[in-house]
Amino acid sequence: MGGTMVYSQFRPNPILNDQDYEREKRLRFGFSLGLNFMDFTVKSSIKPYVSDGDSTQYFVDNSHIIPGFNVNVVSDFRIIENFHLRFLPGLAFGQRDVSFYLPNEPEPTTMKLESSFIEMPLLLKYSAKRKTNTVPYLIAGVNFRIDMAAYKKLNIEEGIMIRLVKGDFYYEIGFGLDNFLTFFKFSTEIKYSSGFLNVFANDFADGAQDYAHSISHLRSHVVSLSFHFE
Repeated sequence: MGGTMVYSQFRPNPILNDQDYEREKRLRFGFSLGLNFMDFTVKSSIKPYVSDGDSTQYFVDNSHIIPGFNVNVVSDFRIIENFHLRFLPGLAFGQRDVSFYLPNEPEPTTMKLESSFIEMPLLLKYSAKRKTNTVPYLIAGVNFRIDMAAYKKLNIEEGIMIRLVKGDFYYEIGFGLDNFLTFFKFSTEIKYSSGFLNVFANDFADGAQDYAHSISHLRSHVVSLSFHFE
């Protein structure tokens, strides 16, 4: 016990890189690169749709999750010591596959829904008190995304059978680690986003009525892994 107490008393404090980083400037800028994984919560329609006298309809599911990427500009405003307001406008690119199943048919019809988002997240960040060069933090906020791919022309022959709404609001929560290096701060962050709106626009290509009427609700979700340089 005595040896442990003596060691703890004489153990040197860790050397902090850029000790005045948080106090030098109230407003800082940087950039961010990352991966995203887009998903849907899919709700099939419960109302039978009669087409050519046949009321059999498709069952809809989100079949694949394909990684995309994003790039953002980081604007960080220090409110008080441990609370920051962050605005990270940028672009996010990804894809979600929606599959339409018919009873007794083994192979579904799959539509690739590509998204090219202009995103505008506004987040509140709470950081733990800095004692080493690695500091954990939590984030929460909202994000407005505009899907530029929603402007694509519908064409069933090219597999573009339905259209998504152009804009959606998301709530976002996440956590990360700030790593204070010699000349800059490098952060790793995981964030979950969930949309508020039904993003199915109820707009479909000629000949795609059977597919469109099988969908009741599409809700968007995004998981992001980001690397911030500030």
